[in-house]
Amino acid sequence: MERESRRGARHGKLIPRRRWPRRLLVAANIFVAITLIAVGGAYAYVRFKLDSIHTVAAPDLTAQGNQTGTNKPATTAGGGAPENILLIGNQSRAGLTTPADIRQFGNPQLLSGSLSDVIMILHLDPKTKQASILSIPRDLFSHMPAGSPVLSWEKIDAALNDGVNGPDNLVKAIQQDFGIPINHFVEINFDGFENTVNALGGLRMYFPEKLFDLESQLNVTTTGCLQINGAQALALVRSRHLQYDPPGYHGPVSTWPYDPESDLARIVRDHEFVRVLLSTAISKGLTNPIRLNSFISAVINQVTMDPGLKNQLISLAETYGHLNPNSIPETTLPVTTYNGYFYRGATMGDIDFPVQPNDYQTIAKWDPTALPTPVTPTTVNVLNIVGSYNLASTTAASLQADGFNIGTVANGTVPANPSETVIEYPTGGLAQAVSVLYKLSGAIALKPDPSLPPGTVTVEAGTNFAVAPSATSKAASSAASTVSTSTPASSATVAPSTTNPPTVGNQTPSSSADNLTPYDPRPCPPGAPVKTLGG
Repeated sequence: MERESRRGARHGKLIPRRRWPRRLLVAANIFVAITLIAVGGAYAYVRFKLDSIHTVAAPDLTAQGNQTGTNKPATTAGGGAPENILLIGNQSRAGLTTPADIRQFGNPQLLSGSLSDVIMILHLDPKTKQASILSIPRDLFSHMPAGSPVLSWEKIDAALNDGVNGPDNLVKAIQQDFGIPINHFVEINFDGFENTVNALGGLRMYFPEKLFDLESQLNVTTTGCLQINGAQALALVRSRHLQYDPPGYHGPVSTWPYDPESDLARIVRDHEFVRVLLSTAISKGLTNPIRLNSFISAVINQVTMDPGLKNQLISLAETYGHLNPNSIPETTLPVTTYNGYFYRGATMGDIDFPVQPNDYQTIAKWDPTALPTPVTPTTVNVLNIVGSYNLASTTAASLQADGFNIGTVANGTVPANPSETVIEYPTGGLAQAVSVLYKLSGAIALKPDPSLPPGTVTVEAGTNFAVAPSATSKAASSAASTVSTSTPASSATVAPSTTNPPTVGNQTPSSSADNLTPYDPRPCPPGAPVKTLGG
């Protein structure tokens, strides 16, 4: 886990070890994108504060209504169109001034640079007046946009490390690598988090078990419904080395078992934390103008967004002011993990690999308007980038049997082992890349390549992937012994099965759904007695 300091050194900026909260900004982001919307009835009281929101233009945002998904809806009767708002938590220490914060998180003069440790996308549907959230694990290994001041392939969070252009660079990375259109963004630093929670008078959460995290300073010494303050909430949200006290266990804290899922488990806990936080903000904010003012003041100066979203906040409040935090679906892109990854001679640390078709099916379920309607490319080139004998030709044979016209078949450069299979597409060719993507399963990544001619897609065949044969080409595909096959698909729009996609080390992909463990905190049951968490 030393990768942050090395990566920062490579690019002239020192990024510290991730010992501070990597997702502590989830709530604050959602505050801006949802809570300000949910307290829309009180906007007359705080409207004047909106002018103080800092804005930064993001030229690569997709214009609202320009989604190209298969199920793209027309504008609704109310005149609106679905939209996706990128919620960014920036680890930058800029703004830290108190000695206590500097001791805990580091000196902003010595530790510069930015990584995005919270990457969530809020989908708003004006037809149903509902919202849903998709989380992207920050360690997902992805291609960086051209001109990024980092390596060409990094963890997705590195796309933010581009100064004032960071949000736009992350927007571009998500749109290019995942096919998800982003219409707006909200970015926030972490120094206002404690004040935000305290402005709400703290939160109440139910803790089924005692919890401890040495690095985040979480120390839950009792169970039940507990009142927690900003500092304690911060320790909970940043916890990725969580230890828990099993029922009936009486050993010392040092012997408590660790949560095996680390970051992925923390996403689930943070989702649950968001529900509690939003419910608290709504219940207290609407009835207490003084507390509402304190809450808005604690958040408003910590926020950066695009000008279009700032101008839209009041209309969003009118459309989505009824939102119930408990009804907002929250999902996460499935991944598999790989520890100590090396790519083109560079140390990448612990990374996540994508898993197809699980990922694009999760995206389609979260936002049916996101992915473009597949368009068959005129030519598909195939390169072997792992050195396996005859891999390019057998992959090409399987794709040809599926109806694709094959161009160049050759060996390419081996960047790493294992290596993602990469689908490169020309400018404006995302829909053609998706057509090929729907025929593959495993660790598959997308990458734009402006040098490719229009209509041409290149498949760089890596490790751990499968070609899904058409119903009439099973025999031809089965001859490709070095390329595994998955459940047959009858057309390019029918995805392979998610039950057993090929993965590194035959790992089971992480779940897209939130699955709380018996020791995860959750909302307090109605009427439960409340205790104050000490410390």
